[in-house]
Amino acid sequence: MKKTVIAAGMMVFAAAAMAKDTAFVYVSNGDSGTVTAYTLDKAKHQLKPIGEYPTGLKSMPMVVSKDKKTLYVSVRSQPYHVSGWHIQPDGSLTHFADTPLPEAMAYIALDKTGRFLLSSSYGGDLFSINRLAADGKVESAPVQVVHTGKRAHSIQTDPSNQYLFVPLLGADQLLQYRFDSASGKVTPNTPAFINIQREAATGPRHFAFAPAVDAKGEQNMYLLTEMAGNISRLTLNQDGTMTERDVTPSLDPGIARNMQRGEARPLTGDDDLPKSEKPRLWQADIHLTSNGRFLYSTERTSSSLTAFNVSPTDGKLTLINSIKTETQPRGFAIDNSGHYLIESGQKSSQISLYAIDQQSGKLNLIERVPTGKGANWVTIVE
Repeated sequence: MKKTVIAAGMMVFAAAAMAKDTAFVYVSNGDSGTVTAYTLDKAKHQLKPIGEYPTGLKSMPMVVSKDKKTLYVSVRSQPYHVSGWHIQPDGSLTHFADTPLPEAMAYIALDKTGRFLLSSSYGGDLFSINRLAADGKVESAPVQVVHTGKRAHSIQTDPSNQYLFVPLLGADQLLQYRFDSASGKVTPNTPAFINIQREAATGPRHFAFAPAVDAKGEQNMYLLTEMAGNISRLTLNQDGTMTERDVTPSLDPGIARNMQRGEARPLTGDDDLPKSEKPRLWQADIHLTSNGRFLYSTERTSSSLTAFNVSPTDGKLTLINSIKTETQPRGFAIDNSGHYLIESGQKSSQISLYAIDQQSGKLNLIERVPTGKGANWVTIVE
């Protein structure tokens, strides 16, 4: 009996160790209309393919449920919807539901309770809030649909889940709302927005909150501007509004000086740009490591991935370097340990797995593995 108990305990310990050393990685491929799945084996420092799943053309932003059992995929081709997939113990996916959405959604997220799906539409100039049912399905009747100014891009609540923010890429504004986590509804804060504009057509796009407050007790937000080539650092006030503190160039100056800034791209598509004398700045995504020490951002035209040190004192950014990555990088993700970064490229047939140097923050390429066409979003499930 004693031996049986010991053996069972060892099996539980082994399973826990295995879970700690592995993660599942999902990449949405807009042109293939699929999601490719991988296992990230941290002990062996490699990505192992699991399978590819048909999710629909223009499958793009994704988010995982709070219990890590469901993957939600926004499909930006008609009929616009969010596709729900159960994550199996081996990382494979099983489709279980599709729910219509009011528009093509450029970004989806969950509130901090995990009970509401937040989705924003770049083309529809709106965002929607939908409740998740007990079985994980997104309910079809929105809790609320809010019409915004031009080109709502990303959407998230703050770490306290009391406030919600939406950057308007076409209006150079950051919308500010109070968020009721019981009902899922928002009301405009006062003021209802702040301007993010150091020059014409700045284009605020994606943002990330620091995982903890800095030494001054301030909660920092980092907002990537698509067309100005900057990262705005903002701090959260007690009333849930934001104050912009400083701006850091989001690309190595040696690369940025040869690029054109401040011109909005048209609504007809990512690549349908009017002619310009210089290559256009075209920022995409931004994330921090879980310990808050390093921040990374992508620029699509130069296919660059840029690393920054984050000051623990006041959250200010210092450039580490910019490196070449997958062609036209759109989305990337960082694992919970802060040791691995996985990058996709819309014009690449592969994804890159990088190791993050824990002292310098520099990225070291480990391997590149095949993926679908039009890879644009990466989600890691641990």
